[in-house]
Amino acid sequence: MKELLTIKRSADGDDVLNLVNNQYQNVISVTGSDHNLEDIESGSVLVLTKAGATTVTLPTVARGLNFRVIMGSAQAHVIDGGSSVIEGDIIDCSNGTTLARTPVTNRSSITTANTAIGDHLDFQSDGTSWYVTGLLNDTPTLA
Repeated sequence: MKELLTIKRSADGDDVLNLVNNQYQNVISVTGSDHNLEDIESGSVLVLTKAGATTVTLPTVARGLNFRVIMGSAQAHVIDGGSSVIEGDIIDCSNGTTLARTPVTNRSSITTANTAIGDHLDFQSDGTSWYVTGLLNDTPTLA
């Protein structure tokens, strides 16, 4: 079971209020090959730092869920929507200096290619689908 609330205490006590009021985002450093997100982790920033590829599985869609995934290692990471549909747009640099738009329509997974550290994808759910926007170094593979 995941913790619902983490409380930090600082010398002046402001950290408690900042965390409760969502002024800090939960940062999850993913060092393993798989990470299954849970709805309670909504609003979190995931940093994929494993020296090999990581597969992140999004939770079942629910209105208001959202996640940011930052590539902290240059690997072919996979974001899996499970049985949920992923829709949206990703801007990529075609592994060079040419900007391109990759439309994401009725897909279930995104695999990064020629990943640069700092590439990122944002996921939002309306309760029906996952919607993605992001910036990547190269055109991802969609499935």
